[in-house]
Amino acid sequence: MPPWLRRAAPVLVSAGALAVVFLQVEAAELFRLLSWRIAAVVGPALLVYAGATLVLEAVSLRHLLGARVGYWTAARVKCASYLLGILHYGLGLAALSVLLQRRAGSSLGEAASAVLLIGSVDVALVLAVAAVASGFVETGTALSAWVVLAVLLGFVGGLFLLRFPRSLGPLERIRSLAVFESMREVPLRTLIELLALRMLFSACYVAVCASVFVAFRVEPPLALLIAGILIVTLVAALPIAVAGLGTSQLAMLAVFRGYADPETLVAMSLSLSVGLAALRAGMGLLFAREFAREALVGTRRA
Repeated sequence: MPPWLRRAAPVLVSAGALAVVFLQVEAAELFRLLSWRIAAVVGPALLVYAGATLVLEAVSLRHLLGARVGYWTAARVKCASYLLGILHYGLGLAALSVLLQRRAGSSLGEAASAVLLIGSVDVALVLAVAAVASGFVETGTALSAWVVLAVLLGFVGGLFLLRFPRSLGPLERIRSLAVFESMREVPLRTLIELLALRMLFSACYVAVCASVFVAFRVEPPLALLIAGILIVTLVAALPIAVAGLGTSQLAMLAVFRGYADPETLVAMSLSLSVGLAALRAGMGLLFAREFAREALVGTRRA
């Protein structure tokens, strides 16, 4: 794919997905639903979520990198990565790796390894919880048990192989790559503590999404609420759209169609997507503008 098309692809995907979404709703009814009453409920929930998750992000990074990076520095570099992550999920991860390399005095491979480990744990947790919750209720989506099982076994099996005390023969060269350093060398206790931190992070995300359901008075069963939110999260996290715009709205329609009309579901999803994007952009501009500039230059060079 030509570089210009690769850069434009997320914008094109978001625009196309939003066009499909808006063909299914009445625009006047959709915008009527986006009232100040909704903002009064969702706004405070987003602020609490921002504070709680930023603390968890900083603690997670400090937990893996140790005293080389302070909590405040970890929080600020995470804010800087939010700015670039709005443009593209992968760019945000790369920016975070570059900034951690510079601020923690580590190699780029070690920094990227810590970022990769946190991201891998997040994906495994989201899949596991979504799969368990889906077992209690019909989600109406094709969340294949085999796919979930394959990913979870791949994560656990990968950790086992990376930490296996004997040589892996031809695979040893892959295992020795710097990007797998955290998965390979982090103590088991630290890994378990990281798992607990990321469980709290996922719980915060489910809670802020649930606030949107409260604001719009949509009441699906609890199991469906949890499973559906995490399924939508997985779709939104795919690095094919700008901040999940368009793709997350399509996923919301697919999962919760039986519990609200399309206009309400799209209004809910847009409130959350736009709210989170605005919040993260504000955090980046407020706390880490200089880091964001540094990250953009450093990521391009890397």
